[in-house]
Amino acid sequence: MILRKSIPRNLKQRKWQYSGAILLLFLSVMLYVSLSMAISTLENRNKQFSSEHNQESFHFVPGESLSYDLIDKWEEEFDVALETRQYHDFKVAESTLRLFESTDQINIPYYSKGERPDQPGEIAIADGYASTHGIEIGDQIKIGSKEATVTGYVFLPDYIYMIKQQTDILSNRKQFGVGVTAENALQHFSEALRTEVLGLTEDGKVPENFRSAITNDVSLLQFVPSGENARIQFVESEIEAARATVTALPLFILGLSIIMILILMKRLMDMQRKEIGTLMALGYRRKVLSLHYIGYALFVSFTGSTLGLLAGGVLSIPITDLYGTYFNLPAITLFDWNSMVLVIGFVIPVLLLLLVTFAVVNRSLQVSPLSLLDSKGVASGKKSLFEQLPFFKRLRFVNKFRLRLLFRRKARVFYMFLGVMFSTILLLFGFTMAQAMDDLVDTTYKKILTYDYAVYYQSIRTGEVSGNQSPFLVSELSVEGEEVNLTGFGMEEQTTHVQLFNGEEKLNKQLSEGVIISEPAASVLDVSTGDSITLTNPLNDQELQVSIAGITDIYIGTNVYLSRAAMAEFLGYPEDSYSAVWQNEKPVNTRHIYKIENKQKVTDSFETMSKPTRYSIFIMAFFAVLIGVIVLTLLTNLIVEENTPSISLFKVLGYFDDEIAKLVLNVYTPLVVIFYFVAIPIGIMAIRGMMDSLVEQTGFLMPVDLNWGMTILGFVIMMGTYWLSLYFSKRKLKNVSLQEALKKQQD
Repeated sequence: MILRKSIPRNLKQRKWQYSGAILLLFLSVMLYVSLSMAISTLENRNKQFSSEHNQESFHFVPGESLSYDLIDKWEEEFDVALETRQYHDFKVAESTLRLFESTDQINIPYYSKGERPDQPGEIAIADGYASTHGIEIGDQIKIGSKEATVTGYVFLPDYIYMIKQQTDILSNRKQFGVGVTAENALQHFSEALRTEVLGLTEDGKVPENFRSAITNDVSLLQFVPSGENARIQFVESEIEAARATVTALPLFILGLSIIMILILMKRLMDMQRKEIGTLMALGYRRKVLSLHYIGYALFVSFTGSTLGLLAGGVLSIPITDLYGTYFNLPAITLFDWNSMVLVIGFVIPVLLLLLVTFAVVNRSLQVSPLSLLDSKGVASGKKSLFEQLPFFKRLRFVNKFRLRLLFRRKARVFYMFLGVMFSTILLLFGFTMAQAMDDLVDTTYKKILTYDYAVYYQSIRTGEVSGNQSPFLVSELSVEGEEVNLTGFGMEEQTTHVQLFNGEEKLNKQLSEGVIISEPAASVLDVSTGDSITLTNPLNDQELQVSIAGITDIYIGTNVYLSRAAMAEFLGYPEDSYSAVWQNEKPVNTRHIYKIENKQKVTDSFETMSKPTRYSIFIMAFFAVLIGVIVLTLLTNLIVEENTPSISLFKVLGYFDDEIAKLVLNVYTPLVVIFYFVAIPIGIMAIRGMMDSLVEQTGFLMPVDLNWGMTILGFVIMMGTYWLSLYFSKRKLKNVSLQEALKKQQD
């Protein structure tokens, strides 16, 4: 009974320290639960939507019209379901709206609001596109030369990630959206329609030899399995990447919380040595005392985990909606409970805290009651090796006192290092990501890709092009022994539209010596200049072993660049063949053009994306400051508490509060400075490692570079965090009374 009453009293006396530990645990559990539950709900939405609405297994675009007999032949021969779908890209204000005719077997539209269009002149548009452009149900919008009535909002299973072209990296709803009109009603808006064939198989894979059978009957402009479809795969890749990284941040905060509890419990056991010895002498068993002290950890772990669990569950709903909006996924389910997330988010932190606390408490209770009753009091730390050095005895008292605080508390110095390093990494991540977005656009799209338009034709062409055009071949390539898809470009060495730089060195002339690959391709393949790879292509059975002549500073896309002659020979085309051209003028005659890539729209998409990235800097900085303040304040408060008798004695001797603060608290200032600069290379390596692990899923590699401006700004923020923690601790130092020194003597 007496022991139970002491727990609330001790918690109240050290409320700031235990509250800080609870807050760290709360943040850890909240972040883990909210992100994990959001990802789990997003994954379930994606699976349910894809399954119930028959997401395609593949699609292809033929170079000519198809007969129903030919489609029936393919269906029967390969046991697949095929359905044709017509579409056309319309200009709507400053954006492009890709309008499809409705399907009823494959890629079945999902209407979230309003009604399905069933009359010519009626359309349903993507919810995200409508909200971006302020279009409401019932509005009239101009489609081509006709007026269209919006009857509802629609989601398409093959446009979950809403990008115009497969090679696009970013979705920009200001520039592109999709919509659906009634079956056989698309001709109401335009006669110039394109046709694609959708395919569905039971196992979701392309039947063996299916593609080669099609190419024997018709020419192909595009063939895209669902596993290589960026509009489908990007959300799945994002889920995999997020699942792999979602535990890193919460786990580190959990580690900080556990270490803090261990420090607090060790401190408590040291302070109550005589009480423990007295209780053991009176007959209290070690088991009873162990359960008593574990009660502190139980209170902290249960309180922090419970609050974090509740807050994380609530926070996961808006995070899920944010993900769903970004990926154009309908809110089929609002919230999906994942029992494993709840178990891990609650049970694991509680068990870990209880186990490590039991280990510390049990070790302290192994001492005999007589030793505990000794007048040793609170342990002041073992004499360090540094103190045994000859010159240490010749130091002034002030310097000796400050150095003892440093070298006798190695565990707390290490804990301070972890806190500073964690805060530094968060700051660096925010800074480098913002800078990386600018560098990525400037280097890739301004310095290297100097063209304005990439024009892709419906068929292979030969012969000369106009002087302001650069012809090239493009094809999907594979690397033998690697599950990596590359985009191969066969280009002229002397072209001015693509200048393959590596730093300030131009690599175009090295195309005659081998191939040039992009930074993401080099990262995914784990190769460097001078290595050899074997390329394969889907058009024939040829293999091409090539040497990597250089790596260009293109950070978007897993690309490989060859000379046009080598590419043509590899694909089995005439030497002067080309399938597309780079140029600076906007194409006028679009009759034989399959698609047009507008570079300005791509850069605008990155600019749009960079805005929320810059906002995230403030979020990162907030978490960095919050974690830093909590960790450093807990430590400095603990230092004040440990040295209360010394502080009181200094006051008796006439020292002022500021002088005492310099002796007791400011001693750690040089360490914070050192730890910050030591954490910088560690943080850069960690961020680069994370970028390398995500490049295969995202298709682009962020250039992680740190300049002096970022370094200085981060240093200012970190030191501001440290001085803020000192401010809170100095307030506690001022409250130490002169009588504490006398109490110590009485003890």
